[in-house]
Amino acid sequence: MKFFGKTVAALAALATVPLAARADLRVATASTYPPYEFLNEKGELDGFDKDLMEEIGRRLGEKIVWLDTGHYDMVIPSLVTDRADVIAAGMSATPIRAKRVLFSTPYVPTMASFVTAPNVAVKKLEDLRGLRGCVPVGTTQDVFLTPLAGELGFQIKNFAKIEECLWDIVTGRSDFTLMDVPVADKILELPSFKGKAVRGYTFQLTGAGKALAVNLGNTALKNKLDGAIAAMEADGTLPALREKWKLGKK
Repeated sequence: MKFFGKTVAALAALATVPLAARADLRVATASTYPPYEFLNEKGELDGFDKDLMEEIGRRLGEKIVWLDTGHYDMVIPSLVTDRADVIAAGMSATPIRAKRVLFSTPYVPTMASFVTAPNVAVKKLEDLRGLRGCVPVGTTQDVFLTPLAGELGFQIKNFAKIEECLWDIVTGRSDFTLMDVPVADKILELPSFKGKAVRGYTFQLTGAGKALAVNLGNTALKNKLDGAIAAMEADGTLPALREKWKLGKK
């Protein structure tokens, strides 16, 4: 497979990361999905999920130790191989993923938009026929789009990061990608892509929304996370974070 070598290399890199003390809460993410998680101008991890987990850690009395896998398709492997206790990566709670991980209470709906070259119009799924698409491997968008390629008559290919998909569109090698709305709004403002790719048809991709994830069977940790999320929703902390990072209402 195209990314087999990269996946093996990434797993090997994860294996060299020393295990944090069990008093810490080890959180896996992939800093390629602004505004959920990204590296800021100082090269530091930033974003909605960073703020969310740091506040949850404060409320639970746990120190948060971050593991940035660098690739979205590596966050679940980092959890199931015991390199992390929690995934906080703008992850949609899909039925397929629920076979491998246990999700928390969702905290943001999953809204997706097609992003295209300016001369390409996608107003419905049927408009994809004959077009060339690309998505980051292992994402919800990949899981949604790739099985539809044959049925709807479009081409699809994978990249490791969403920026690579956008570069493929900007350089004319692809016509469209599918992105989380907040991610699209953030990345399309970057000078490299502003005016060179546009956001179009928008819809709710999954009903469950974005959630944290823990290992199957770890109901004790899930319950703690759910309790913290509920408290943050009730006292206004979570709505304020959604507003800060322009994620819309729950």
